[in-house]
Amino acid sequence: IKDPITWMASMCRHSYEARWRHRKEHCPNLVPNKWDRGRKPGEGSMGLKVKFATQHIGDEPIPDKSNKTFVEYTSLVDLWNVWYRDWHNVDFPRLMVRFEDLMFHAEDTVTEICKCGGGTMRSKKLRYVEDSAKGQGGPHAGSAGFLASLITYGNSTLRNEGILTDARDLEYARKHLDKELMDMFGYAPI
Repeated sequence: IKDPITWMASMCRHSYEARWRHRKEHCPNLVPNKWDRGRKPGEGSMGLKVKFATQHIGDEPIPDKSNKTFVEYTSLVDLWNVWYRDWHNVDFPRLMVRFEDLMFHAEDTVTEICKCGGGTMRSKKLRYVEDSAKGQGGPHAGSAGFLASLITYGNSTLRNEGILTDARDLEYARKHLDKELMDMFGYAPI
């Protein structure tokens, strides 16, 4: 799980399979503004679709030709809320790890993850990779390396920099982000 504010900033840079109307000038585009042709500024929210690969078993119908299913959300905030709330509310064992704990407390976090799975860490020395582990091509072009990520995610004043710059988006996020989920995972209110 990742802080919803920094997650939205990441989604604006690399939207993966999420599809919604957004521009560099207005992202995460939670509420329509002047950039959104055909929409009245300030009214409603900007819905999105996320394409998920679906598992096809036996004689079940294939959802579409590419075996992908589109799931609709009312906004990027709704996607974050629903995705993590659904994972939290499952009735089977699961492990939810905060991205920030892996970044700032990697050895302790990985040690605890290993214990949770019934194992132990092989070595107490983790090797940090400065360059982006995701590579520089495709959807990850321009990804930050480890040091740049430490600076960005370790500075609370940078948390909101360049994101939720539109007052309506900020108000929407404040009103609609799942406060219980944010509190449960230790994320500060906006």
